[in-house]
Amino acid sequence: MFEKENRYMTSKIAEELPIDVNILLWSLIDELSVEKDYLQVFELDPLGNDVVKIIHKQEVPKYENTIYIHNESIKQNKKIYAIDSIEYSTLLFSDEY
Repeated sequence: MFEKENRYMTSKIAEELPIDVNILLWSLIDELSVEKDYLQVFELDPLGNDVVKIIHKQEVPKYENTIYIHNESIKQNKKIYAIDSIEYSTLLFSDEY
């Protein structure tokens, strides 16, 4: 699940999400130490002073982790899904689902 080949993103993700954050989200999935659910959820919350809180979670098995990054581009809350369909994985904003 979430193999490194056949990873895609929507055009909206490509336009609005900084590439370093995009790479970070995939890395968080790759480094997950529990069994991976087909749906990974990321909530990005800018806190000010260019600090962004990222909450990474999944439902089965239950998992949640919070990290903080420095990023000047993210100015508003964003919810992002990474969905694995076995043949490929896609990164998209929650409003695109």
